[in-house]
Amino acid sequence: MDKNILLYVKNRFIKNTLLKSIAKAEIGVLEIIDPDDMRIKLDAYGNSIVLVVIEIIDDKMYDVEDAISHFKAIYPSVPVVAIVYKDTYEIVNLAMKLGVKDILFLTKNIDTYTDAIQNKMAYYYDIINKQQKETFLSEMIHENISIKESLNLELRRAVRGGYSISFILAYLTGYGPETIKSIIDSSKRFIRDTDKLFSMDEDTLIAAFPFVGKSYVPLLEGKFREAFKAQKMGIHKKFCLYGATFPDDGDTLEKLLDRLEKGINNSMVINNVHIPLNTLSLSDIEDYKKKIKQYKKFF
Repeated sequence: MDKNILLYVKNRFIKNTLLKSIAKAEIGVLEIIDPDDMRIKLDAYGNSIVLVVIEIIDDKMYDVEDAISHFKAIYPSVPVVAIVYKDTYEIVNLAMKLGVKDILFLTKNIDTYTDAIQNKMAYYYDIINKQQKETFLSEMIHENISIKESLNLELRRAVRGGYSISFILAYLTGYGPETIKSIIDSSKRFIRDTDKLFSMDEDTLIAAFPFVGKSYVPLLEGKFREAFKAQKMGIHKKFCLYGATFPDDGDTLEKLLDRLEKGINNSMVINNVHIPLNTLSLSDIEDYKKKIKQYKKFF
């Protein structure tokens, strides 16, 4: 596995719950024994770490401070979740001092632990998967030679003919490969002979619509959503669409594909915020606002 979660937790029940959750998410785990053990594992696996989960308890506060201070000095942007059982000033102040922006407070009611942990981890799995998909999406668009050549051919025809051509990129999460196939089958009702539809992988498709101007892209997106709406929805199931048009949005395939990729990735960021805003930290809200502002640039 090329992504790992760093785990510094002593409580066996909590550790067991976390390990089962992380294994189900198909992400690697690096368990930490003490600060020295963390240094050893950072030397070997540091660049693969996407999240740190620590346990802060009274008699181990200095060990945690040593470990996280060292980690944050090297990887300041990697998020850290602190599990605490007492929301005392000393513990909360230590977490803030260390730059820990997410604290999971587990009350005395152990029956609530599993759900609380799984809900917290699900939020980060979405972020980790989005990061993986952003890289993969770029590689998929720019390295799938046959699809790229076909799109380029359609664009060259539009340039020579002096007409508009629109491209729509669709990305799904939380569905099986049969969903893309179902959408493709359903879309045949509104796709013309001149249109082209390509399945890039089991959850991504791209379509080319010659003679379609920018003003008609929302209508096409609506038709794709109609083809999709029969699918059952859930909190971790998303359907993102984005369109780009020649000549309005770019005059080369690279520019148009770059616009599609950025539009989808920002849409994914926005869709990942599926919890009440009052549960986010101030820094999370500011980051979300920046993403919203960035996303508006594409309209």
